[in-house]
Amino acid sequence: MENQPSQNKSPQFISNLVTAVRKISIYPAKHPIVMDSIKNVYGVISEILSYKETLSLSLSQDNKVLIDGEPLSDKNPALAKDVLPYLKKIDIENMTFQRGITEKEIEDFIQILLLDSAQVKKLGDINKIFSDKNILHVKADQYSYIKINKDKEALLGAELSALDALKEKIKELSHGKAVKPQDVGGIEKELFSMMSAEFKEKNKISPATKSIFKKFIAATTKDKNDTLQVLKEALIGYGCPPQEVETLVNKIQREISGPSKVRAKGVPQEETENLKNENEELRARLHRLQEERDQFNLELDQVKKHSKVVQSEKDRIDNIIHHMADGLVVIDPQGKILLMNPQAETMLGVNQQYSGTPIKELVKDEHLLTVVKDIPTTKDEVMQKDIELVGSNETTKKILRTSSAVVEDSFGKTVGMVTILNDVTKQKELDQIKSNFVANVSHELRTPLVAIQKSISLILEKTAGELSEPQEQFLSIAERNLKRLSLLINDLLDLSKLEAGQMRIQRSLCRIDTVITDSTESLTIWAKTKSIEIRKSIQEGLPEINIDANRVIQVLNNLIGNSIKFTPENGLITVEARASVEKQECHVLVKDNGIGIEEQNLKKVFDKFYQIGEKSTADVGGTGIGLAVAKEIVELHGGKIWVESKRGEGTVFNFTLPFSGVPITEVAHGK
Repeated sequence: MENQPSQNKSPQFISNLVTAVRKISIYPAKHPIVMDSIKNVYGVISEILSYKETLSLSLSQDNKVLIDGEPLSDKNPALAKDVLPYLKKIDIENMTFQRGITEKEIEDFIQILLLDSAQVKKLGDINKIFSDKNILHVKADQYSYIKINKDKEALLGAELSALDALKEKIKELSHGKAVKPQDVGGIEKELFSMMSAEFKEKNKISPATKSIFKKFIAATTKDKNDTLQVLKEALIGYGCPPQEVETLVNKIQREISGPSKVRAKGVPQEETENLKNENEELRARLHRLQEERDQFNLELDQVKKHSKVVQSEKDRIDNIIHHMADGLVVIDPQGKILLMNPQAETMLGVNQQYSGTPIKELVKDEHLLTVVKDIPTTKDEVMQKDIELVGSNETTKKILRTSSAVVEDSFGKTVGMVTILNDVTKQKELDQIKSNFVANVSHELRTPLVAIQKSISLILEKTAGELSEPQEQFLSIAERNLKRLSLLINDLLDLSKLEAGQMRIQRSLCRIDTVITDSTESLTIWAKTKSIEIRKSIQEGLPEINIDANRVIQVLNNLIGNSIKFTPENGLITVEARASVEKQECHVLVKDNGIGIEEQNLKKVFDKFYQIGEKSTADVGGTGIGLAVAKEIVELHGGKIWVESKRGEGTVFNFTLPFSGVPITEVAHGK
C-alpha cells in the first residue's frame, strides 16, 4: 500500500515532464510559464519520492516505456508516445530518479532532454553530462551498443574472422583432412557455442551461420537428427528459452529435409543455399525498414502536434502584442527591426514594411533615434528616458517615455533589445500645470507673510506697548510658525526655479570649511535643545573651491537639519570634508547615529514631498522638499549626492563638488 500513491502519480510526472520540455523549447529559460512548468514537475516527483527512495524510467528493446518495470503504454499509450522520442534521442535504457532531487536538477535535466542526438554523442557518457551539470540525484544507463561504439568495427571484424576460420575448418572436414573424433568434436563445440551466443543475443540465427551449420552436417557421418538434438541441448544449456529453441531446431530440420525446387531443375546445392540466405537477409532488411518507417511516422506525428502547440502559443502572443496599449519595438543587435506593434507604428510614424529594416532608415527624427542609443549591458538593467517631439508647426508637442532592456537567449547571448513606448504628454502637461500653480501660489503668499512676520516682530519688541506673559508666549509661537511657513514657501519657489531651469548659481572662490562652519553654527542652538553634538572633521589644507556658498549652505542646512530631526537625544552628528586629488573634487558627508532609513526607501529620499523615516513625537515636521532642492543644487554645481543607511544604525548623506577649473595636485595631510 505504501507505493500506491507514487504509482498513481507516475503518469502525471511523465505528463508534466513532457509539458515542461515543450514549454522550455518555446519560451526563454526564465519565463514565468517555463518556471511554473518546472515547479509542477518538481512537485510531483517530490511527492512520489516521499513514499519511496527511487523512481525508475526505462526503455525496453522493443521501444516500450516502463515506469518501475510497468509498461506505461498499457495505462496511457498516448503519453508513452509523447515521452518515447526524448528517451530514444539521448539513448536512455534505464534512468533512476532518487530522493533528494532539487528543482534546479530538474531544470538542468530538462535542458539535457532538449539536446539533439549529435550533441549527446559528442558529449559522451550520459552520467558524465549529469555530473558536469551537478545533477546528483538522476542516474542513467545507455544502451550497451553506445558504450562499445568506438570498438564496433574491431568486434565486427573479429566476429567475421572467427566465422571465416570456422568455415575453413568445416571445408577441411568435408575433404577428409580432419578425421579424428576430437577434431570433429572441437568444431562442433565451437559452432554450437557461436550459434548459442548469437541466438541468445539476437533471438535468431543469421543465414550465414545456418549455412555453415548445414555444411557441417553434410561433412560429418553423424546422423543429422542426433546433431540437431545436440544443438538443441547446447542452446538450452546456454540459457536460451526452450520453446524458442524447439521452434528454431524444427525450422532448421525442415530446411535440411525439405525438397528444393531449384535443385530439381539442376541448380547446384551451394547456389540454392546462397539464394535462400539472400532471401532471408532481404526479409530481415525489409523488417528493419518497416520498423524505421513506423518510428519515423511516430516522430512525424509528434512534430505535427508540437507544431500545433507552437503555432497556438505564437498566435496567442501575437494577439496580446497587437492589442497592447503601449508601443512595443524589438530590434536585433545590429539595430534592425524584428517586431513592432500598431501602437508603436503610430507613435513613430512608420507606415511601411519594416521587418528586417534598420530603424535608422525608418525613423528620421533624431530624438527618436536615442531609442537605440545607450543600450543596457545586461538583461537585469532597464534604461528609461523621455523624448520630446515637436510638431511641424512648433505648437504641438508629444513626449514619449521609453523603457529599454536587452533580450538574451537561454545561453546568455544578447539577441536583441525590446523597448516599450508610453505617450506621457498629458502627464507632463499636468506636472507643469501643478508646478506653475505651486510657484504662483508661493509667490503670492510671500508678501503678506513678510508683512505679518514684521508686525509680530515689532509687537514682540514691545514698540507698541507692554505685553503680558501669555500674550508674549502666544506671539512667539506664531512667529516660529511663520518662520517655518516662510521656509516652506522659499523651498517651493526654489524647486520651481530649478525645475524651470531659471535658478542661476553665483560662483566665487571660497573655503569649504568656512561654509561648513556657517551652517553648523546656525543649527547648533536647535541641536542643543536635543542634547545633540555637532562635530566637524575637515581635512587640513583644503584649497578654495569655486561654488555658490549660499546655495551650498542651503544644502548643508537641509542635510544637518534632517539629521537633527531623526537623531534621538544625546546623539552625535559629524560633518566631514576631504579632497580627492584623483577625481578633482571635494567630498562632503553628514553622518549621524539616528534611527536610519529602511533599505527599500533609500531610492525615494530625494523625491519631492517624500518624508523619510519616522520622527520622534517631540520633533518638528517637514515638507519633503528640502532634499529634492539639495539634490538639484548639487547637480547644478556638477556634483553628485547620495545616501547610505541601515535601519537603527544611522544615516550618511554624501555629496561631491568639483573643483571647477581649480585643479589641485596635493593636499596637506591628505591623499
